[in-house]
Amino acid sequence: MCGPVVKLSSLPHGSKLNSCRWVFKLKYRDGAYEHHRARLIAMGYQQEKGRDYFESFSPTCSPSTIRLVLALTSVPRWHSLDLDAVCAFISSDLAEGERVHMEGPPGYNIGDGNCLSMLKCIYGLVQAPRQYYMLCREVYQKTGMKQFQTDKCVVTGYVSIIIGQPSLTNEDLLVNGKFLNMEIVPMKMCVYRSCCHPVAAMILVMYVDDNGIRHNCEELVQEFEESVKQDGRINLQREGELD
Repeated sequence: MCGPVVKLSSLPHGSKLNSCRWVFKLKYRDGAYEHHRARLIAMGYQQEKGRDYFESFSPTCSPSTIRLVLALTSVPRWHSLDLDAVCAFISSDLAEGERVHMEGPPGYNIGDGNCLSMLKCIYGLVQAPRQYYMLCREVYQKTGMKQFQTDKCVVTGYVSIIIGQPSLTNEDLLVNGKFLNMEIVPMKMCVYRSCCHPVAAMILVMYVDDNGIRHNCEELVQEFEESVKQDGRINLQREGELD
């Protein structure tokens, strides 16, 4: 899914090695044991800005935005779900010009003078959250989702589902109030069979590697999931509900 993460190489002259460690955890789903997990974590506190990374800031959806989304969609026939990104931080590449060299994992001998040169981010790197956010923004907008200007961690998708109606614009939703006009539409007039409203909508809230979704149309969500899957850089799995 994510391709090679590191490559074995000799340590370049003047470069500094960063340490790493294993983190072991028992994973549960719905209260039941699922599997053991071992994750290799970089010691990010050893990194130096300007040498190992250039930028580290990564936006995160604010609690007030989450409450607003829940309040606006707390109406009948709206549903919630949570999409978890599998191994999220190893999905994104290092930024252009960044070079990170790491020691071999504990328990593995990679030979004297050798190191692991990072091709992608891993958990623990200072820049990992930012690079993953940048990847999500690129992939999600590629699927046709639109990013909020007031909160960069919210993207939306919407479409008119009444057969024969023209495409929706922002003016239709905001000025003319079509988003608020959620009367029931006869099934024979609908493009998507799971949605009985005149507008099929999906709101995705990003919080690190979790994607909380509120929607009134299952087909719209499935189209988004399929588009992300075809892109191949992010592996999303349904985990539960946004509540």
